[in-house]
Amino acid sequence: MTDPFACAAPAPTESSTGRGRRALRQGIAAACAATWLSASAHAQGLTSPGDQLRVSYGPWAYHFHHSSEHVRYNHLVALELLTPRWTFWGAARTQIGFAAFDNSFGQFSQYLYVGQEWDLLPLWGGHLVLSVTAGLLHGYKEPYQDKIPFNRYGIAPVAVPALAWRYGRFSLGASVLGANGFLFSGSWAFDLAR
Repeated sequence: MTDPFACAAPAPTESSTGRGRRALRQGIAAACAATWLSASAHAQGLTSPGDQLRVSYGPWAYHFHHSSEHVRYNHLVALELLTPRWTFWGAARTQIGFAAFDNSFGQFSQYLYVGQEWDLLPLWGGHLVLSVTAGLLHGYKEPYQDKIPFNRYGIAPVAVPALAWRYGRFSLGASVLGANGFLFSGSWAFDLAR
């Protein structure tokens, strides 16, 4: 039986342009899904004032220690619910999300998470934002399963802090990848309820 989450190695003729096109298609699909989910959730009364659906794209990661095994692009695409409900420790928003990406070694990976987001201070017309998410990461498999602590059966618990600049609906941010590096991303938030 084959693993539905297994990542086939790219064909030798696949170019970085081909991977970029795949990521662009994923981003367009995520934006379309966000629009549909936004309208559907609002129509069914599942949202509260202030709820947003954020779509993020992270093209690449910076590694503190370069390795020839690292892929050039990660193409992270994430969808997350942002809500002022269920906050604690003075957070402005709760995050509930799912991200799909190629890990540092080119294996298709997924991250299912929840977290809190704080508006730290006004900066350049927007806000400097700190977030911390925690959840389950799937996708680090042989021969790289030991690159993530506590990885059992390809699934590991992780926590990811991030720092971003949020200007209205738009955000630019960097997520900390443990002691390995940063993943840079941009995002756009859609209102779910008014």
